[in-house]
Amino acid sequence: MTSEASTIKGNDFFFNFIEVPIENISESGDLIRKLKTGELHGFVLRNLFSSNEIAEILAAIAKPIEENAMITPYGKMYPVPFATISNAEEKLDNYYKSLDHIYELTDRVPIVKLMRDRLAYCFKAVGKNYKVSVPINKIKNRPVSEGTFRIFFKDKGGLFVHCGNLFQQQTEYYYSLLANDVDLNDQLSYFLNLQNTEVGGELTIYNMTWKDVIGKATPTENESVIDAKGNTIYLKDVRQFTVKPLPGDILVFSGGPIWHRVENIKGDTPRITFGGFLNFSKDEKELFYWS
Repeated sequence: MTSEASTIKGNDFFFNFIEVPIENISESGDLIRKLKTGELHGFVLRNLFSSNEIAEILAAIAKPIEENAMITPYGKMYPVPFATISNAEEKLDNYYKSLDHIYELTDRVPIVKLMRDRLAYCFKAVGKNYKVSVPINKIKNRPVSEGTFRIFFKDKGGLFVHCGNLFQQQTEYYYSLLANDVDLNDQLSYFLNLQNTEVGGELTIYNMTWKDVIGKATPTENESVIDAKGNTIYLKDVRQFTVKPLPGDILVFSGGPIWHRVENIKGDTPRITFGGFLNFSKDEKELFYWS
């Protein structure tokens, strides 16, 4: 795991993260089910996209992102993320205007359609016998976003320490739109790596789960968390390892219960990913992915 070619680095692997070459995906078993049962905690599918395909995707999304992305403290997001949605009709309408833009891009640009189609294929392959789809927002009777491009710039910082279960507290209205269909308990996280920065941008995995660590002092706190007894835990004192998929790789992991963060971007090249979440339907017959 600690070889130069490995995407998973460290000296203390307290969770079970593995790498699977994409050509071995059919023999890998039901990886999503293994995540949900705790047999696995994360996996990196290597080389889901070739270097030429990644270059084409980056070229295709450069102008749409420049013209339509939402500015964030760490860079940009496209389309508009679900965190912007409230129960105000205007916010929901703006969200779907943003989604319409990327759907139009998909219809017009073959490489973007290929990216979305291959993601669907990937989730079907690792979910084995489950139907795979994007959940429907019942208010608008339309699917929510299946993923979001995130661009992290130098010295803007990474993504603050968090876990997926914490998001559900912070964006209750959005999650209420999914709650009838999706089992939101301990949702999974995924991201397709499109571009790495030279230094920084790795995902740090902490030896902390939602069962024992339940919050932070503020949403932007990035050095400490608060445990179930109200004690402050400083991240520098917590066991950790890092995962840094290469461009073309996709990481899927138990991001709902496991605390993690994206480290500060120190290189000149922005970090670019496309990602979101996955989980089963409440009847466990379907696998949903969304952002």
